[in-house]
Amino acid sequence: MSQLRRRNSSLIFAGICFGSTGTAQALGPKLASPLAVGSVRLIIGAALLYLFHQLTSKTKSPLSRVDLWLGAIGVALYQITFFSAVKSTGVAIGTITALGSAPALTGIVAYLLTREKPTRRWFIATIITTIGILLLGTSKGLADFNVTGFFLALGAGASYSIFAVASKRALKAGASISDVMYRIFLLAATISAPLVLVGDSHWLTSSKGIAMELWLGVVPTALAYIAYAYGLEKVRASTASTLILAEPATATLLASLVLNESVAARGWLGVGVVIAGLIYLSM
Repeated sequence: MSQLRRRNSSLIFAGICFGSTGTAQALGPKLASPLAVGSVRLIIGAALLYLFHQLTSKTKSPLSRVDLWLGAIGVALYQITFFSAVKSTGVAIGTITALGSAPALTGIVAYLLTREKPTRRWFIATIITTIGILLLGTSKGLADFNVTGFFLALGAGASYSIFAVASKRALKAGASISDVMYRIFLLAATISAPLVLVGDSHWLTSSKGIAMELWLGVVPTALAYIAYAYGLEKVRASTASTLILAEPATATLLASLVLNESVAARGWLGVGVVIAGLIYLSM
């Protein structure tokens, strides 16, 4: 397998890991505030990313304050908006809207900040995957459309875009994968730490709460973002945002199989179209 395909596969793997986030939240304690859940995820994830950095590379890399703060703010806002969106709209629709908007938004942010021009293949793949996302997002019709949740999900897509472009710029400048991820997440965790106290905090020490915290910190944070950064290092930010659309497809599958959220035939067709677009882009 060529190096580029390995990077692409790493991004798709990261998207699959990300796809378990909403299901893990839904299976967790019902009283848990979305804001507190997002904050705890960042704290555990940042600790694990720091440990990974210490074990692999103790050298401090060049990381500008602008990229550090942009990345951290993007990550922190993503937690707040994404978990709130999922709470309002359900796992499938919230994830679909958040990540479905990310490729186009990342392409715009990347061009504005770094003058990165998307490739023709990215345009075609993004059109294909966007069609799939639209099929997924409208599979239940408009009767249950949640306006607040929809805009929160769009905010999550925009926040992710800022993080993706800032991280890519830092990696391109020569910063190491582990250093970029742990420093961005450590600052994001520090910014959002007070949110742990929002709402009832008894769930933090419950068996369901601990299980959810560990899963969110290990799989869709530490493991996923190491794989994501490895792929992002050699792949355009706009391309990476399209490849991780494996996330909403995974979230839809898990929502159906684990949470028993109904998915119509139109939704399954959307999953297939998204997968086709990912295969095309990763070739």
